[in-house]
Order: sequence, then structure tokens, then C-alpha cells
Amino acid sequence: MKAFLFLAIKDMSKRRRETLMVILAITIGVVGPLFTTALNNGMQNAFVGNTVNVYTGHLQIQPNTGDSEIAKSESVISKVIDIKGIAGASPRINTGVEIESKTEKIGIIIFGVRPSSEEKASTLAQTVERGDFLDDKDKYELLIGTSLSELLKVDVVDTVLVQYQDRRPVEFRIKGIISTGTFELDRYAIIATYDTVKEIAEKNEASTIIIRLENPDDSIRYKTIIQKETTLPNVKTWQELSAGMAGMIETFGAISLMTAAISVFVAAIAISLIIYTTVKNKIREIGVLKAIGARGSMILKIYLTEALFIGITGTTLGTVFGLFLINGMQQNPLIMSPEYGMKLVIIPWISINSILATDSAILLTCIIGGIYPASVAAKTNIIKAIWGG
Repeated sequence: MKAFLFLAIKDMSKRRRETLMVILAITIGVVGPLFTTALNNGMQNAFVGNTVNVYTGHLQIQPNTGDSEIAKSESVISKVIDIKGIAGASPRINTGVEIESKTEKIGIIIFGVRPSSEEKASTLAQTVERGDFLDDKDKYELLIGTSLSELLKVDVVDTVLVQYQDRRPVEFRIKGIISTGTFELDRYAIIATYDTVKEIAEKNEASTIIIRLENPDDSIRYKTIIQKETTLPNVKTWQELSAGMAGMIETFGAISLMTAAISVFVAAIAISLIIYTTVKNKIREIGVLKAIGARGSMILKIYLTEALFIGITGTTLGTVFGLFLINGMQQNPLIMSPEYGMKLVIIPWISINSILATDSAILLTCIIGGIYPASVAAKTNIIKAIWGG
């Protein structure tokens, strides 16, 4: 074993309490950034992911400026589906109506969806909490969100009246209760079949066409392709449609980054203080080492080795505890009910790149934090050290 490594281990073994305290500080400094990053990722999936998967789609074709419908929408869908890399496309039609239960009457948006194609274009069919999803043959059947069902005090098989403008109300039966995690569909909309809403609103074409991609990250490229194939300019990506929500998530991300930076800074201060204190308290021993032939470079290596050992140990423990905590929350997700029972399921997750970035930053900080006190030790004057110790 090299001399500097032996002396570093011996030095740390003499002050175990201080070493353990610094390792604990670094462990906490690692757990904090890992967990906040994972939680931020989970919140992004809960807010943006739910909205994209069930409401906006990865891409959305909208009517041209000044129009309320997409001309020849069925032909447009046929062209879109033939494009390689598109998992599904489905028309939607919507209009404002009034819905009335035995206790409440409110204004709402009714969406008409085509169930057979919707199952490929969105995850709407997977959000049914009670009852069943719609079928293409259904006529006056509804899906209603958990929030709205609580407000109207209705449940599966109950009936409600739906009125479009000043026309005679139509009775609908509630076929399923959905929980999408979005206000747009859980609180402010009801869903019926595409043909039923076309008939009620007397519309001929789709209001929007939602598109699901095999790879959501290719949305910008496919936007250009679809614009070219359909000659329709008003194609929106999921990033454009969820820009406001993405901005909120970026704010959470900035907070997470600040938390991580503070944790790293605390770790650096802790390491610097412990090593600097050790150097000051062992000034005579350092002088003796130099007197018997130890060079400044060897002294530097001793204290840098200590900093590196403490950093690696703390980082490893922090990563293990952090991943254990994240895994625990994945098994028991955080369920939020912001309003009227609408549920948001937050499942934290973290990528290997984020883990490596956090660990590397902590280790680099440990090394930097140990450089100054180690340099002080290396430059210690032999005579002053021995007589001044």
C-alpha cells in the first residue's frame, strides 16, 4: 500500500466521528437532488403527460383560421394514417351545451369521439374508472369525469339531460366515469360518440383531429410532413399545445436545480471545513512528516485522498438511499385531488443521466472542496509547523 494512502486511512480512523458526519452531510446532499429531480419528472408526467395522452394528442390538426371545422376531415385522416411512424389518428367534434342532473344545471363542452380509432390515437379508453368505454354503435351514452360526476351528483347508469342552444333537451345515460387527471375532461367536458354529437350540433366535419406518434419526440418533424401531405397549415405539436403547463414544470425544474446547487454547496463547505480543521489541528504532525522526508506532493495526496474517499462513500450511500426512496414512492404513488375529486397520480422517476450528473457534481465538489486545505497542508513550513504546533 502506498504511504500516502496508508496515512490517509490512519488519519480518518482517528477521527471517525467527524468523518461520519461529513459522509452523512454528503449523503443528504445527494438524496435531495435525486429525489427532487424524480418528483419533478413525475409531476411533468402527471400534468403534461396526462393532457397530451388523453386531450391534445402528440399532434393536433385544427381548422384553418376563420373556420370552425376541418374540410374533408375523413380524407385528411386517411392520409395521416398512411404515414409511417403514426400510431393512430381520430376525429373529434365539440360544442357548448347545458347538462342537467336532478340537482344541478351547468354549461359544459360536449366532445364527440370515435371510440374505435380513439383507442389508437389516445389513452382515453384506459381512464375509465367505473362502468365501460363507449362503442361506435352507442347513441345517447356519455362518459363523464370524476370531478363533474361529484358536482352533478351522478354515477354510472344515471341519466342526465343535454341541451344544445334552444333545442329540446336530449336524455343521455352515463355509461362510464373517467379519471384522466386533466381539468379539461374531468371537470369541464362530457364525452359522447362522434356521430351523436354531429347530429346534435348539426355539424358535418371534425373540429379537430388528434394524432398519436410512435415516437413523441419526433413531433416537429411529423408536423412538417403532415402539413405537406394534407396541405393544412394549422398543425400543432404537443409542445406548442402544452406550452403554458410546460412553463410551470420548468419553474419546478428551476427550483429543483437551485435545491441541488445548495446541496452541492453545503457538501463542499462541509468537506473543506473538516479537512481544513484537521490540517490546523495536525500542523505539528505535518511538520514531522516533512522533517522525515515527506514532500509537499505527498501531503497533498493524503488530504485529497481523504476528500475523495469521503466523497465517494457519501455519494454512493446517497445514491442508494435516493433510489430506494424513489422506488418506494413508485410503489406507493402520490395521489392528489385538487378539485372535486379529480385525481393526479404522481409517480417519480429519474434517468441514469440525471443520476450520473448529480453524482459527478458531488464528487467534483468534494475534490474542489479538499484542494485548498490540502494545499495549505502541503505548503506548511517545517520549522514553523514543529515549533508552532
